[in-house]
Amino acid sequence: MADGDKESFYRCFNAVYDDLYRLGIYLYRDQYLVQESINELFLELWKIRAKLTDVHNKQQYIITIYKRILYKTHAKLNTGAHEPVENIEEIPQLSQPSYEELLISAQTNDGIQQKLKRALTQLTARQSELIKMRFYEAMSYKEMAEKTSLTERTIYNTLHNALEVLRKHMYFFFSWV
Repeated sequence: MADGDKESFYRCFNAVYDDLYRLGIYLYRDQYLVQESINELFLELWKIRAKLTDVHNKQQYIITIYKRILYKTHAKLNTGAHEPVENIEEIPQLSQPSYEELLISAQTNDGIQQKLKRALTQLTARQSELIKMRFYEAMSYKEMAEKTSLTERTIYNTLHNALEVLRKHMYFFFSWV
């Protein structure tokens, strides 16, 4: 992965996603926050991949970065959300989801991932290529245009059409969730 091998990067993502997800849910109990933080973590790891060769304990290094990203994302999402409470009775009771609820949530996420994989097979080769560049490699429209020799407008339109295809194939699943 440190050498820029994308396949190794994807394998790493798949290998540690579930553990990072469980850790994030354990710490914050916020599915959206956890998913956003994992995505942000892997974008960050891709940016600093050359530095990873110097790290001795890569697992601890990744967990440390992940916890920082979780904290920063949580703080960003909750800016101004916590006002001082004057009366102790005003504090809402905190509830923690049961282990069974967390398992159901994780299985739902697995179902979403499987549905998305199936939906991705409905894209044309060009759409699939542009989706990977934009969302997996975090390339800008300008970078994509330079790499593919397409205009930015063509890329935008192709991505728009690809997302419509994905929405169409994902809609049925989300209507049941």
